[in-house]
Amino acid sequence: MPDETTPVESDDFTEDLTTETWPADLAGPGLVARLAAEATGTFILVLIGAGTAAMAAVTGRGPLDVGLAYGIALMIGIVAWRSVSGAHFNPAVTVGAWLSGRFPGMDVVPYILAQVVGGILAAGIVRIGVGSLEAVTSDSAMSLMGAVSAGYGEHAPLASSGLNFSVAVALTVEALAAGLLTLVVLGAAAKRTTRTVAPFAIGLTFAVLMMWAIPFTNGALNPARATATALFSDTWALQQLWAWWLAPVVGAAIVGLLYRIYGSVEEPEVAEESAEA
Repeated sequence: MPDETTPVESDDFTEDLTTETWPADLAGPGLVARLAAEATGTFILVLIGAGTAAMAAVTGRGPLDVGLAYGIALMIGIVAWRSVSGAHFNPAVTVGAWLSGRFPGMDVVPYILAQVVGGILAAGIVRIGVGSLEAVTSDSAMSLMGAVSAGYGEHAPLASSGLNFSVAVALTVEALAAGLLTLVVLGAAAKRTTRTVAPFAIGLTFAVLMMWAIPFTNGALNPARATATALFSDTWALQQLWAWWLAPVVGAAIVGLLYRIYGSVEEPEVAEESAEA
């Protein structure tokens, strides 16, 4: 006869989604400090990544430069802010970390808002920088920001070459890429993973996924980044923005739920470190 004190796995799964088990007096940075870290980290990510993408559009450089820029920028953010906020810098990763049971649900919305604000500020600086170029007019600056923004169909990166990937292809690519990124993030956040490995594992994963996704969608993977660049682009970028929220969040959410069910059984670390996401 089974021990009555043994928890039933299905009951744990159901209760975890509705019950917060995070202690109210967590040691470490408070919410304001963590939100500032998320905003700053996302700012760095978008400033370096989108800035490099804008220059690549001018000079004709390929996905390798842009992917490495985003990956290295993410490494910088993780090293600088991991111990403060968990270094998400991505709404999809935040949702995945929450659904995996490694991040408190009450902080999901504040984190996402901080990430979006940080991204918008960085994209604004990139837009000003692009507009300051002598050969770039106001209209061409918006078009250049459009070249940095994610797009599908006639606005896909290779549409001029006849590869105007459909919305179905774009959603699939983005969901898979965001899901894989979230999987690596959650794995790197485990207690058994050394702190020195996580920044490189996550940063290099992000770089490779960006290089893979850029020909299809220009590599959104991050709703905060997609929102930031779309706001300073042509109207089509905002009209397609829904896709860059839906696909990454769904991909990350699926991975988060699967990780909760099949991932390693361990006590989550404190909030600011558990979501190394």
